Amino acid sequence: MRGIRRFLSIANKTLAVVAGIGLVQMLTIASSFSQSSNPRSLDELYKIRDRLVTELEQPDNPSPEPTLLSRLVPPAANPQEKLLSQLQAVEVQILVEQRANDDLQQAVRLANRAVETKREQNQSIESSQQTQFLWNQALNNLQSVPQDSFLASLTASKTQEYRENLTAATSQVQQAKSDFLAAVARESGLSGQASIGICRLSRECVHLRGDVPPVSPASLIKVPIAVALMQKVETEKISLNKEVFVNRGNFTEDSSTKILSPKNYPLKTLLEEMIDRSSNTATNQLIDYLGWDYINQFLDNRGYEVTRVKFKLMGEKIMPANPGFGRNRVTANELTEMMVQIYNGETPGAKQLIETLNGQYDRALGFAALEGSKAQWLGEKTGQNSLVLGTTLAMSIDGEAYVMTVIDTRSGDIQMRQSISKIADYISRNPSF
Repeated sequence: MRGIRRFLSIANKTLAVVAGIGLVQMLTIASSFSQSSNPRSLDELYKIRDRLVTELEQPDNPSPEPTLLSRLVPPAANPQEKLLSQLQAVEVQILVEQRANDDLQQAVRLANRAVETKREQNQSIESSQQTQFLWNQALNNLQSVPQDSFLASLTASKTQEYRENLTAATSQVQQAKSDFLAAVARESGLSGQASIGICRLSRECVHLRGDVPPVSPASLIKVPIAVALMQKVETEKISLNKEVFVNRGNFTEDSSTKILSPKNYPLKTLLEEMIDRSSNTATNQLIDYLGWDYINQFLDNRGYEVTRVKFKLMGEKIMPANPGFGRNRVTANELTEMMVQIYNGETPGAKQLIETLNGQYDRALGFAALEGSKAQWLGEKTGQNSLVLGTTLAMSIDGEAYVMTVIDTRSGDIQMRQSISKIADYISRNPSF
């Protein structure tokens, strides 16, 4: 009975010390113990602990051999204290290894669930996302295993395996989302050439042919011109109230603009007329004000590989002077990224650009599509000519902002609105999209 009481007393002291040690201290002590005694498994640790307890139960025993943690702890006042310090270190190492084993086993369980989820037939976006989530959680558990644990080598091999599976699962999610967008395009009546890009402001994005340039960007090209203008205004400290002379040569047919030529207008007016009223005349004058080289160098510096401004805008008949030397180019993905930068405040003059996009006069596409839905329209730029119809817009769903770009050939307002409405409705019902 006396031996049992003594053992319980030792155990309580040991656990009390272990409980008071922080995680970093635990790992340090455990690592030092492992290096000094070279145990290879939990079973060996249990045997060492049992031997130490046995020695502690024999107080009159001569001093133990200088093994185990002799290099870890300073010389104790007596053999009993030294043994107790060694036992405490063993308990810490056992606790670390038990936790490592728990993390590894949990990772394996999550991985098994991910494999089962992947085997389900008729994979949906939700099931693909669940598989992705499980592989990600499994990896998080593996990363909790200390590098000097007995399980480190096994953990390293599983980490490589799980990362490969997570990459594949992520690709599957993107494919499922692209398949959904393709279905929406078909159901809405968009053509097979339609391109769609959608991004959260955190840049979780999905697209359908979003990297394929349409045959023409139409007035959507006015967004990169506006961004380039604000870059110049901000960096060169130019007032938006500065007046610019609109040359006769930049005049072309405009449907609803108030810009006339020849006449002076503030830069702010030209910007607003270019975006809000989609003035071609204002656009042409801003192209001359900025210069082709400035606009396209700016776009290149910002990382846009496709988007380029090379030709002025024209109406049905009137060609502006010095019209350009090529085709304007844009993609849904790059336009969406441009809007993300604007609404994230990452581009110069973002506040002014947001106010301008919110003043869009033509509200027959995105604005109309979101009316009566859970999505709140934040701003938009539409574009249309004889070749394409498109829009890039910002919206908020349950407090989270998204940017959507839809560009198509051979489709009308109804088809465009239906596609936007269907996508916004799906996101509102599936926030993990």
